[in-house]
Amino acid sequence: MAVIEIVLREDDHQRLQGEYGQMRETWSRLGNSALPPTFEQWLGTRAAKSEESQGKVELDDMRVYNAIEKLVLSLPQHGFALAHYVKQGVLRPEAIQNLAQLIVRDFRLPDQYAKRIEDLFMHYVKDAKEVADIAQVGITNRAYGALNEAFRVLLERTAKSVPSLGPDRAIGRVEGAAAILLGVDALSREAAKNKANAFKRVARSVPKSTWVNKIFRGSNKEE
Repeated sequence: MAVIEIVLREDDHQRLQGEYGQMRETWSRLGNSALPPTFEQWLGTRAAKSEESQGKVELDDMRVYNAIEKLVLSLPQHGFALAHYVKQGVLRPEAIQNLAQLIVRDFRLPDQYAKRIEDLFMHYVKDAKEVADIAQVGITNRAYGALNEAFRVLLERTAKSVPSLGPDRAIGRVEGAAAILLGVDALSREAAKNKANAFKRVARSVPKSTWVNKIFRGSNKEE
């Protein structure tokens, strides 16, 4: 058995002597038939168990931090965000520091984890406007897609209606719709111009006799 020498302060020695005395008092009541260990043997066993327990605590602390980190990193993948909405008189760095200290206290983590949690939050946290902008991008993209699909359907139906509308009215309808999409930034100016010009070529390629005769036949019937 290895022999080590331990130097204790007087108050620590008295405290440990008190704990050792309590252990001796309960030794036989716990069903132990052998004599209790000496103070030195008890102190050595206690130190070894304390070291083992400390290693387990450090591992548990690391697991808690890893769980926090994994949660923060996985939020964007599931459509969530770590956000800070400005509270009067509390800026983002101060709010992050307060939250990190609260987590360290509640999870009973060592103080050095506070800085690691602060750095993690500082890197990934967003303000309310950033979160709103991210959400708005998705909504805007879907809205723009719906508007462009509606415009495509309008082009097809108006192209079929050129004989009854006449080319000028049909072109006016398409140009009006393109202008609306341009006004809400759902269509670029270049794209609007290209689509309108392409429709003009289609509308004006329809034989005039087709829609002129239809108009005049309708007029004759009214007479």
